[in-house]
Amino acid sequence: MKYVSVPKELPISEIQSNESCFAPGRYVHFIPPKILSGSHFAPLDKLILLRDSRVVTRKDKLYRYAEIGDIEVNTGGIVFREMLGYRLPTNRPSVAKYGDVLLSTVRTYRKGIGYVSEVADNLVTSNAVMNICGVTDFAPELSLLYVYSFLRTDFFVEQVWSMLNRGLYPRMDKGALDKIFIPIPSDRRVIRYVSALIEAIVEKEKTIRDKSSSVNSLIDSELRSHQKSIQFQFRLPLISEVSSVGRLDSAIYAERYKSNIWLIHNYANGFETPRTAGFSITPGPSLEIKILHTRIDSDTWRKGYYLLITPTNISEYGTISREQFLGTAKPLPELRKGDIIFGESGSHRSIVFLGSPYNSPITTNAHGLYARRFDNNVPKSIFFRCIYDWLYKNQVIDLLAVGGSGGHFSPAYFEALPIPKFPSDKQSEIVRLYHNPAPPPPDKPTLETFFNWHRRWNTDLGIWELDREMKVLQKVLLKVQDQIIEGKTINLPF
Repeated sequence: MKYVSVPKELPISEIQSNESCFAPGRYVHFIPPKILSGSHFAPLDKLILLRDSRVVTRKDKLYRYAEIGDIEVNTGGIVFREMLGYRLPTNRPSVAKYGDVLLSTVRTYRKGIGYVSEVADNLVTSNAVMNICGVTDFAPELSLLYVYSFLRTDFFVEQVWSMLNRGLYPRMDKGALDKIFIPIPSDRRVIRYVSALIEAIVEKEKTIRDKSSSVNSLIDSELRSHQKSIQFQFRLPLISEVSSVGRLDSAIYAERYKSNIWLIHNYANGFETPRTAGFSITPGPSLEIKILHTRIDSDTWRKGYYLLITPTNISEYGTISREQFLGTAKPLPELRKGDIIFGESGSHRSIVFLGSPYNSPITTNAHGLYARRFDNNVPKSIFFRCIYDWLYKNQVIDLLAVGGSGGHFSPAYFEALPIPKFPSDKQSEIVRLYHNPAPPPPDKPTLETFFNWHRRWNTDLGIWELDREMKVLQKVLLKVQDQIIEGKTINLPF
């Protein structure tokens, strides 16, 4: 571990308090640096306020509910799902408000910590979530955003791990808050800068979710408002239909599948298949060691390594959720700008590759399929990916897939996916939401305007660019946080 370790010496009292156990793992904890010029450390329980209010639900009332699985571990975004009171897993859920920090008591070690960026009066959560609603006056200029930024770090997670006896399932309880330390810099402007950085990151993550939702809403609206006069009528399949399709599994003959795909089949402007639209579908390479002979995996870029885009590293918004690199002497098929990567099994998420900050080749694995156009028409690729994502979110992909564990979606099934022939202006509107490299605002940001400067830029950026800029801010934040932990002087960029 980077931040916690076993102390070189222990008082007898501490050994006795641990039942005279001499196992080193029982004494692993964070040891602050002895020379600190710019920071001190405070226990978390002295810094935060907890919201401990619950609501008695009404069966007929609509709530927006989140549980531990709705906290995105890679970004801290929280997706609240609309749910009637009678469907909630508890009749006394916890109350959440805009600006709260939700800390999963059972997924803390996986960074199950998120920020509530939604404004609504019906937000509720699972009781397995600790709700942090504010900060004390323990430190001047301290904000909940500042504390949240450190709860999202390995510095916090390692401290949680260090409190656990080996073999126990990790949990984070209120009684452990006094054993977690957060660094507080003496320079108040640094606290404000960290708060501004994490606030801008939160806003970009929320804008990504909002624009992804807008893409699907535009597709849905265009399809439903331009239907032919023929009404959908569900009929059981005829033998001739089963023979022509060549599949006996019942899912693709069910009403749910047929009613969703009917919206494209019955679209007034018609549709085409991926092949007629100019796409070819290719499986990714196998990366088994018996084939590669040499393989080195890395979380950081190294010269000559491949950037590996696998289905597990694709977010539901069509971005790269985790960067992974692969070193091998064996040449691998390389992806190029405009290629669409699809998840062949398990998660059927998708992404259009639009560039990388690393000077390295790009590839995927055998669980990924990629679609390529030989005319390099990137907007057409983005539009197809958006239609595929709409089909995925409407369960068409899952129903077409076969087998267990989420099903397998082989290249042969792509011809069953209709691509509606939207007008050019509607396609462009959808494409811009995903990919739009807009220039930044002309004025330079200051500490006071940092958040609003980024919010203005967010308005024009596409999902891909928002994710790119969010990752830039995350790297800057991580560097500043390490400097705070080490007690170093931080030079602000303003």
